[in-house]
Amino acid sequence: MEFSLVFSTSALLFLISALYVFWKTSSRSGPPQRLPPAPPGWPIIGHIHLLSDMPHHALADLAMTMRAPLLRLQLGTVRAVVISKPDLARAALTANDAALASRPHLLGGQFLAFDCSDVTFSKAGPYHRMTRRLLVSELLSSRRVAAYHRIRANEVRLLLGHLARSTAASAPAVVDLSECFVNLANDVLFRVAFGRGFPHAKAAKLGAVFAEANELFAGFTIGDYFPELEPVVSTVTGLRRRLRSCLADLCEFCDDIIDELISGKREHITGDGDDDFLGALLRLQKSPDIEVPLTDDNIKALVLDVFVAGADTSLAALEWVMTELLRHPRILSKAHDEVRRVIGSRGRVDEPDLRDLHYLRAIIKETFRLHPVIPFLVPRESVAPCTLGGYDIPTKTRVFINTYAMGRDPEVWEKPLEFQPERFESDGGEIDLIDPDFRVLPFGGGRRGCPGYVFALATLQLSLASLLYHFDWALPPGMRAEDVNLDEIFGLSTRKKEPLLVVVSKSEGHEFIGGENYET
Repeated sequence: MEFSLVFSTSALLFLISALYVFWKTSSRSGPPQRLPPAPPGWPIIGHIHLLSDMPHHALADLAMTMRAPLLRLQLGTVRAVVISKPDLARAALTANDAALASRPHLLGGQFLAFDCSDVTFSKAGPYHRMTRRLLVSELLSSRRVAAYHRIRANEVRLLLGHLARSTAASAPAVVDLSECFVNLANDVLFRVAFGRGFPHAKAAKLGAVFAEANELFAGFTIGDYFPELEPVVSTVTGLRRRLRSCLADLCEFCDDIIDELISGKREHITGDGDDDFLGALLRLQKSPDIEVPLTDDNIKALVLDVFVAGADTSLAALEWVMTELLRHPRILSKAHDEVRRVIGSRGRVDEPDLRDLHYLRAIIKETFRLHPVIPFLVPRESVAPCTLGGYDIPTKTRVFINTYAMGRDPEVWEKPLEFQPERFESDGGEIDLIDPDFRVLPFGGGRRGCPGYVFALATLQLSLASLLYHFDWALPPGMRAEDVNLDEIFGLSTRKKEPLLVVVSKSEGHEFIGGENYET
């Protein structure tokens, strides 16, 4: 984040900003409004100084200190509110869903999503409706997700094979599980969306590019708070240079994939014989019946939306689940017992088995509560005045939903900082990973909720169940549960800062014995 750089900008920029903010504020008129409470702010920057490299932490603490579940902030010239309670999140995502259905025109989306023309960052309107419908019908429909089971099974089989080879020596093997999850998430998404395996020869470069994009997409950059002065502010802070460099790398990535498709060098493996997502987009681009024209840049934005949003969130969820299991041996043992009891001696996990793994689902939901992959849901912007919690929310207000704060609220959860999957267990019933009470929102909600949750959960559950069935897990020698670093990297999704190193060993009686146990 560039906050420290802003305060070193020139006096001229400061003066211009001051005059502009004064003019904007003084020009607002209308009847008095009942606005949410706000902390004391500073001239010009408002409440920007209250943010940090972990804004979801800072604003959760602030909401708790002020006892303000709906908090008003002035971020430069941008009005914003932060929601920190489930009942307010429910109101925002149901009764006020239409009024809060749009997105702010964030700088990261302008550059890296080709003028916010992807599904995630596009404004409400015909283009967003069409592209979301295309994303669901061509990649994420129930039929499509079910048809991808061979791809999921094959990629999980490859991961299991890698781990089995790591355990071939007599001593238990220490492996970088984070790296394993990166490869798994990348390969699954590449196969279903682009009809090819992930280009592992470029893995190091692409990993750095996507990590940079993940940070820049988060919407917590100074240029997003002074939009009218953004060119000057972003140039002074160096943000524009970072955005241009990242955009060039992302364009190269997209062009390589599209060129391979056009030249016929790429496989088309979707599991059902249909076009993959990219092929479908290029076909629809030429259709005379398309509702809104799709440019080449629009297609690149949609391709990047699938990959940046999909792969990074999937691997982050896998990391956090395994991290908490390793920190809690009792829960790990209980999860082992459930998976091995349900699967028995069959030697493999099949997707129909997943519906019977109730405790594993409770573990996943508890992980989403304590470690939300997207701690701030992608910000919304009000397109009409509305009311939340008895307070007036004016048009053009940026709305943040702090799922991190909601998951750790002692007024909502008993012992909120403890990892207790049992809180979600029911007497043999189904554990709903989409929380009807809006206390856990890993996939958002309303018309801007994540359309890929069924796809993400299928991969997440199959991977975890297979890992628990075939292998035993432990922390490296000499490491205790309290030694595990839980620091985060903030971005559009939030991952562990340090890689997850684990000791993996074969599970007696449940060893992985090769590809013949899986469809390929």
